[in-house]
Amino acid sequence: MNTPATAARRIFLGTGLGLLVVTGFLFSMGLLPPESCTSELQNCIPTNSFGWFIPLFSVIFIILGFLIWKKPEIFENIFPDLDEEKRKENFEESLLEEHLEDSKSSSAWTSLEKKLLIEKFEEE
Repeated sequence: MNTPATAARRIFLGTGLGLLVVTGFLFSMGLLPPESCTSELQNCIPTNSFGWFIPLFSVIFIILGFLIWKKPEIFENIFPDLDEEKRKENFEESLLEEHLEDSKSSSAWTSLEKKLLIEKFEEE
């Protein structure tokens, strides 16, 4: 069974490699590096510097994928490296703790209400 860290690593590496392929196509088609066209050239396509974001994001996604692969504890809060059983146990423990806290607060309210009613009855 896949852990969230494994799935995130695959998604980041796949996206980064896909963007790297797109970058190669952009270079081969002449859309990178950016160029401005004059009216004299008919086969020129004007591009701007926003095209550099594609190779930049490609490198960022590949680096993130390798970081999650080599050191999954870096992003442990976002992508836990736990299998389904451990995640289920952690969730059940947190649910139990929350239920215990709720029961403590409700018993506190009950005891406070009881004290107020006793005081009110004694005053009358």
